[in-house]
Amino acid sequence: MDFNLSEEQLMLKDGVERFIQQQYGFETRRAIAASDEGISRARWQDYADLGWLGLTLPEDVGGLACSFVETAIVMEAFGRGMVLEPFVQTALLCSTIIDHSDSEAKRQALLPAVIEGRLLLSLADSEAGTRFRLGCAEHTVAHKTPDGYLLSGAKTLVSAGGSADQLLVTARLDDSVKEPGIFVVDRRAAGVTCHTYRLLDGSRAADIEFRNVELDESALLIVPDRAREVLEGATGLATLASVAEILGVMEAVMEITAGYIKARVQFGQPIGKFQALQHRMAEMFVAVQETRSMLYCGIAHLDRPANERSRVISAAKAVAGRASRFVCAQGIQLHGGMGMTEEYQVGHYFRKMTMMEKMFGDIDFHLARFAATH
Repeated sequence: MDFNLSEEQLMLKDGVERFIQQQYGFETRRAIAASDEGISRARWQDYADLGWLGLTLPEDVGGLACSFVETAIVMEAFGRGMVLEPFVQTALLCSTIIDHSDSEAKRQALLPAVIEGRLLLSLADSEAGTRFRLGCAEHTVAHKTPDGYLLSGAKTLVSAGGSADQLLVTARLDDSVKEPGIFVVDRRAAGVTCHTYRLLDGSRAADIEFRNVELDESALLIVPDRAREVLEGATGLATLASVAEILGVMEAVMEITAGYIKARVQFGQPIGKFQALQHRMAEMFVAVQETRSMLYCGIAHLDRPANERSRVISAAKAVAGRASRFVCAQGIQLHGGMGMTEEYQVGHYFRKMTMMEKMFGDIDFHLARFAATH
């Protein structure tokens, strides 16, 4: 695998980094987090206008058909900016599921709307007590009716669920079918109740109830025979994207901390000259590079068989989780008490890292999944 970025990829990297620096500064991000919705629709439209929402989608729906490398470039920069908009949920996770839809009409209707920035999507899969399992439908059922389906149930921790225009909902078709299907549901439809709340890093999630929601036949995107395979493939990509985002978080903490210890003077000299602190920074650097290596390894395995691919992605997520805990904790430690203040960035990166470590499975989950493949 060639680890050098192409000319086009370098241009993308430069462009997204400049955008985050100029349009998504720390104070801007704080203002977005404090808003009612917790995201910026204006920034989301910017992502669409710049072509980022269609990076991995095929050309027949208006996408750019790029490799995953381009997505990783964007996500690394988004990690540096602690971006709040649901890029992974909409442009990667849900869009990948829709791209594998059994309904070509839905595919052609939904994906161009995503690329143009007109549609926000969220996957509603988790249920109470399921803890990182995919295809959860114990309490969500779509009963067949003469005109389509009647959906009832509840989903928890739906990322950006309160902002989504459409939800992709996993549900059993009836009591005799164990595997779920995947339905597309309008969040504003009659019978859908959304309870939104703020998470540790300022982003939003929602618990969503479905009470006899009427769906037509075309609402079934993925039939039960294929749903789990599609979910696992899409979630694998989203997990690897989160590794790139975590990498961006760690790099930002390294940069801020290095600047601080060079400027902070104690005992007549910058504290960055003290050997103990230099050793800390060296250890942080090694942790960042380990994560980058595992990200590259995960990207290199995306075209491998499913079991091998999922094993490497789990390894990458576990390494990123442990490394980010260390780097962000050391960043706060080297800053002292000011590192935990609301007005300073480092503490916010620690919160972001904490949320990202849990997203799509925590360290223990991925270590267990990795061990199960041997």
